[in-house]
Amino acid sequence: MKPVLLLVDLQNDFLRAGDLEPHPASIAAAAADLLNTCRTGAVPVVHVWSTVNKSADNRMPHRKKNGDWMCLEGSAGHACPDVLRPHKKETIIHKIFFSAFSTGQLDSVLHELNADTLIIAGVHLHACVRATALDAYAKGYSVVVAEDSTASNDPVHAAISKRYLQERSVIFRSSDEISAAIAAGAAKLGELLVDTELGVVTHSSPQNCQRRWRLAAGQKSDIAAAVAVARETFEFWWRVGVDERLRLLQAFGRQLQQHESVLVDLLVEDIGKPVRYAYDEVARAIALIGAAAKQIEPKQDRILKKTGYRREPLGVIGLIGPFNNPLAIPVGKIVPALLYGNAVIWKPAVPGSRIAKKTAELFAIATGQPKVLQVLCGSDQTARQLMAASDAVTISGSLKAGRAAQEICAARHIPLQAELGGNNASIVWGDVELTAAAASITEGAFAFAGQRCTANRRAIVDSSIYDVFLDQLVMASRRLILGDPADEKTQIGPLISSASRNRVKAVIDRARAAAFRVITPSGKLDGAWGDAWLEPTIVCCDDPSAEIVQEETFGPVLVVQQAGDWDQAISLCNGVKQGLAAAVFTISPKQIEDFLRRARAGILKINSSTANAAVDLPFGGWKASGIGPAEHGPANREFFTRMQSVYLA
Repeated sequence: MKPVLLLVDLQNDFLRAGDLEPHPASIAAAAADLLNTCRTGAVPVVHVWSTVNKSADNRMPHRKKNGDWMCLEGSAGHACPDVLRPHKKETIIHKIFFSAFSTGQLDSVLHELNADTLIIAGVHLHACVRATALDAYAKGYSVVVAEDSTASNDPVHAAISKRYLQERSVIFRSSDEISAAIAAGAAKLGELLVDTELGVVTHSSPQNCQRRWRLAAGQKSDIAAAVAVARETFEFWWRVGVDERLRLLQAFGRQLQQHESVLVDLLVEDIGKPVRYAYDEVARAIALIGAAAKQIEPKQDRILKKTGYRREPLGVIGLIGPFNNPLAIPVGKIVPALLYGNAVIWKPAVPGSRIAKKTAELFAIATGQPKVLQVLCGSDQTARQLMAASDAVTISGSLKAGRAAQEICAARHIPLQAELGGNNASIVWGDVELTAAAASITEGAFAFAGQRCTANRRAIVDSSIYDVFLDQLVMASRRLILGDPADEKTQIGPLISSASRNRVKAVIDRARAAAFRVITPSGKLDGAWGDAWLEPTIVCCDDPSAEIVQEETFGPVLVVQQAGDWDQAISLCNGVKQGLAAAVFTISPKQIEDFLRRARAGILKINSSTANAAVDLPFGGWKASGIGPAEHGPANREFFTRMQSVYLA
């Protein structure tokens, strides 16, 4: 193999233009790591820059139409960030149009290098990266896209482009995977080009990477067979009376209760969830069954003599589960889906695979209906294939996963319910008891290593109490117990993997490098716990556009921001793309009323942190935190059934 790294349009004007997903700082950092690995591994690097000459006005037509002068030669915007600056011996290719091949210069360079494989990073995935990859495909090159070193300001279009390119043999891998393959040599690098399921998924315990599990992964044929079985079962299941369906699902709840200790052990071992929260999760799963049962109305349909309407089940539901609550979140979807007459195929996150299989086993024992709820383990590819074959999709996951689901479901005109996390803020005003507020916020931020979608990610503090409250946050953080998740006292265990820990730490390190104040109240870990643990971290950042503010870290990180007045506090609260949960700590009825009117989130809390939610209320985010109807409560019927009008002659 003769690989070459292409860095496409990683220039300041594109990175500063805004609305990039992922954040520009993340993209530049991942690309820089990949660049350094290629330099160390003697992989040639070619920098591809869009270059506009003002005297010749060689802008693309749409740039002229819009009056854009981006990437003007010699300007600061034309250059790349310092971490991506070309070395003297590295080639720079200047282009005008989308593809790196558009001038013909790249062909000559690649011929001289005798290249056969291109590793591509850059912006935008839906435009210049896509055009370059397609031209490379046409010219016979193997193509690997460094997914986390590639961004777009049109994320749905990017999801479409990713699927389109994958169908044309373009491989998507993380920068870490590519770097590891380069370091291991040509043979390992060649494995990157194999885009086939290996038949298994593997997972390591967050506490000890030596403890690994291998589970069969769903192949395309397995998915087709599961869907066929589900469709056949659906024809039977939706005709079963709702009272009988409810009886069977309550029996399932009793099985969960009877096997509580087994499920708790799996949660502790497989995802590193502190045992106190593992018991809470099992209890929540059981409570969700009871809450869903209360929403069932046997006589909810209305058939009159001449006209009427009824609600019908959707059919086969594809359920894509998360790793952080691998039991309660799926059960909260499975039970209402089945109560309303649907069949379910569940693709758990890889770390939750053993939990899902055990849950399905208990369901089969309780109900005698193993075909109504099936589990298919596998990778993201398995999830995409399942979504492409289902009648509706419900997913809890990352924003990137939600974009992929949105694209697949929109193309097929099927319903989608997506819960996509949150970058949740609590506003703290000067009239509250600060010690209690700090305790609530730090537990909400750091418990379970911050791996909750409702975790308190930001604290927006009245500037008049900022210093005092920051001290309270530090003291409250020190009281939280970090340690072995099997210990009942532990509140903060490991992150789901060393890779996740490294990702979060890199965001913190970039915040520190940007001169934001970084506080680790409990002190540095000595490494004795393992490589997936990360100490709780407070970052003081008053730049609302900073990566640490804008991006959901999904780790034990709390960002503290000052607000000079109430309007600024509301603006900061709403100033991120997500909108799952928001909270306010104040005793002022006027401010509470204003917060309830102006906060742009699906879950609002008064004088308690954003973390946690009731089982009987709708759970759903606004803005980028959610797509489609909410979960739970009366929202269940809105998603898992559809209206049908009936006219009688």
